[in-house]
Amino acid sequence: MNKLILGILISGFILFFSCKKQDDNSILGLDIQPSNDLLGVTITDSTSLFMHTQKVDYVRSYSDQYKFLGSTQDPIFGTTEASIYTNFSIINNLTNVSFGVNPVLDSAELIIRFVGQFAGDTNTALNFNVQLLNDKLSTDSLYHTNSTLSKSNSNINFGGKILVRSGVYCLVLPLDYNFAQYILQTEANLTNNTAFQNAYKGFYISAKNPVGSAGSGSIRRFDLDDDLSGVKLYYHNGTSASSKGQTALFTFRGSDALRFNHIEHNYTSGATQNLYSQLNGDTIKGNTNVFLNSFGGTRVRVYLPTIQNFADSVNVSINRAELIVKMDDSNINTYYGVPADLALIACASDGTELLVIDQLEASDFVKYGGNYDATNKQYVFNIARQMQQIITKKLVNYGFYLVNATPSRSTVIRRDNRSERIIIGGKNNTAFKPYFKVTYVKYPFDK
Repeated sequence: MNKLILGILISGFILFFSCKKQDDNSILGLDIQPSNDLLGVTITDSTSLFMHTQKVDYVRSYSDQYKFLGSTQDPIFGTTEASIYTNFSIINNLTNVSFGVNPVLDSAELIIRFVGQFAGDTNTALNFNVQLLNDKLSTDSLYHTNSTLSKSNSNINFGGKILVRSGVYCLVLPLDYNFAQYILQTEANLTNNTAFQNAYKGFYISAKNPVGSAGSGSIRRFDLDDDLSGVKLYYHNGTSASSKGQTALFTFRGSDALRFNHIEHNYTSGATQNLYSQLNGDTIKGNTNVFLNSFGGTRVRVYLPTIQNFADSVNVSINRAELIVKMDDSNINTYYGVPADLALIACASDGTELLVIDQLEASDFVKYGGNYDATNKQYVFNIARQMQQIITKKLVNYGFYLVNATPSRSTVIRRDNRSERIIIGGKNNTAFKPYFKVTYVKYPFDK
């Protein structure tokens, strides 16, 4: 019995001291590892960061339903003008259209529905202008914001206004009577859409800001595919005095629809000196501010020259690599919206744009970011996968571009649909300074 009790006591002492030893980390063996072999997370935001603004001469303009029209005198970015090239067609691809034996035009209008997005002061009255095209738009052509087509020298409208039609706001441009009467009466051009578009190539619709002072003018977004949008003819049967109120609509939409935006940026007309200097080669000015214009007019060159040095002597695993840029709200203007998101992409050796690895896979893109944080007035981009490839020498670090575009890999190339613009702080801007924040783990003895 005494031996049994003694055995129980001895076992208890062994168990007690064994548990205490585990609390002292011996279960992991950390107490016998070299101190410099312990894993640890390091966070740094002292990486060198340089930015400056670059001019972009043109971007592709896509043939979708939403197009911009107007003119602004931005107090920061200078003058921007957005105009529209578009064709039009017989509605529903009807064939052998006829408006009667003796159709007589009463009036004609070009109508485009306004869909709410705008930049600038919409109280400024713009001068709108419509010209006939001499060249057809082609499905074989890729149009850009600097593309042009031959057009008539004469204008075929008498001004235009934003009016309410069927309960919604539309731009209404009265059309030349003789042109519209010719459409109405020339049945040879109404046999089908091919004949119609061979005869009537389309329109060039533009706008001018007659005021021209800082902050005046506006650019609005219009829906060319809306049921109300098109060329509307009001006519009657000329052989019957009682036949009034007939209408015909030629549409901007349909399988034959082609259109693109032509954009002109004039930085010599009212742009801030800092922006103008950067566009002319003074990259040092980017240390104060950088500028992302609407419709792809500018991009920001971003240099992170020392990131490849993170793994000079040890292996490193990058957990997060965040570029944080802040909107400079000291120059904010309520007439111009803030982009809902931006994109950070890579620069190739020849200066072309490339996706970063973090944009390629859905699991990485969830962490990539790029959305506007309205509380902190900033954008955060996580390019951990891209940086890991750079420090392991699988990619060469040629720097990055910050662009005014959605960050999704399928839409980041698109820049013609952004009327918003933004001013961002540079590295010497104490109130709105950007940071590159890296979170990483070192593996010293795996090198």
